[in-house]
Amino acid sequence: MEIGERIRLAREAVVMTKSELARRVGVHPSACIQWESEGGTHPKMEHLAHVAVVLDVRFEWLATGRGEMRYDSAVREERPAYSGTQSRLTSDEQRLLELYRGLSPRKRKSLLEVVDGMATGREDNSS
Repeated sequence: MEIGERIRLAREAVVMTKSELARRVGVHPSACIQWESEGGTHPKMEHLAHVAVVLDVRFEWLATGRGEMRYDSAVREERPAYSGTQSRLTSDEQRLLELYRGLSPRKRKSLLEVVDGMATGREDNSS
């Protein structure tokens, strides 16, 4: 099974469209179409790692086809973080990150200002 087939299999297993996967990974939908096409392009390593996180599959399986597709649900600690430089993300942190990445630059800036205010105790108490 080729990498494109594994991406498609994992995406369909979680009932996600190519467009939604592209949005969550931060690429153009045509990239996902290419990844899944026979003879198409392969994702960059960074994108492949993000695809594994979004689709909740093992990176090794996605990249090489070796091992099991999914993590053992009883062993949640074995899941790696998206980036080797980050500590492991909780499900809430991962969801916030996914939602944040789907926002426009203007909305991201506004959200960061609100969160920064809350974290430093400067939130607006007028309501």
